Amino acid sequence: MMQKNISTRIAAIRPFTAFAMGAGAPFRSIITVIRQKGLLRHFVIPFFLNILVLGLIFFLSFFFLSDFLNSLLPRGDAWYLQALRFIISPILAVLLIILTALMYSITGSIIIAPFNDIISAKVESHITGESIDDTFSLSGIIDDILRITANIIKLLIIITVFQITMLLINIIPLAGSVLYAAVSFISAMFFLGFQFFDFPLERRRMVFREKLKVLWKFKFTTIGLGVGFFLISIVPVIGFLGLNLGAVGATLLYVDHIKPSLE
Repeated sequence: MMQKNISTRIAAIRPFTAFAMGAGAPFRSIITVIRQKGLLRHFVIPFFLNILVLGLIFFLSFFFLSDFLNSLLPRGDAWYLQALRFIISPILAVLLIILTALMYSITGSIIIAPFNDIISAKVESHITGESIDDTFSLSGIIDDILRITANIIKLLIIITVFQITMLLINIIPLAGSVLYAAVSFISAMFFLGFQFFDFPLERRRMVFREKLKVLWKFKFTTIGLGVGFFLISIVPVIGFLGLNLGAVGATLLYVDHIKPSLE
């Protein structure tokens, strides 16, 4: 009876509340990392790896990708071309930010996956009191990298098909472009959130389809986590640990909100 009440209460969480919980999780993770003894040392190597990855991604984005996007803007002095540039420029700016975040997330997640798996396991073990195997091994590192890469490819295919389908809304004058930009941002944030939840869900031996089903049920929380990661990544210094804090945040959300309903 108690479990039924818990599941009912979780299902009744309003979308905005679920989104806010997800968005705040990476920031709440900072307190968890500080309080949990011995966890901070696992952030040292990822910190420097993040600096390298993020620096490279920003260089590629703003020196190459931005030039490509600018080339898509219509040229000319006619008033209607100027108006079109005024409308399209903000959309391209949002697209640049989204693509930068995705490239950072994809590249960083693959490289830092073994560290995040250990960090996530230690946080869950600390919260639940259950013993979880979190040791480093070559086979474990390879498995983590291959699993994350496979999940990213599958999710990218789904999002790409979805984005191509949503291109039809561009038929709507003006509003179509704005709506498409909003939908692109939301789908990108779901993609970001999905990657972090992979760690606690993988420990339950869930296949990709099961993970997608669970996270779609908690889509507002997943999108919120993606937004939280996006925001914390632009915070000076702390942003270099964004991928790790996102993994901690996903673990906290899973243990506190998702796990009870699955049980």
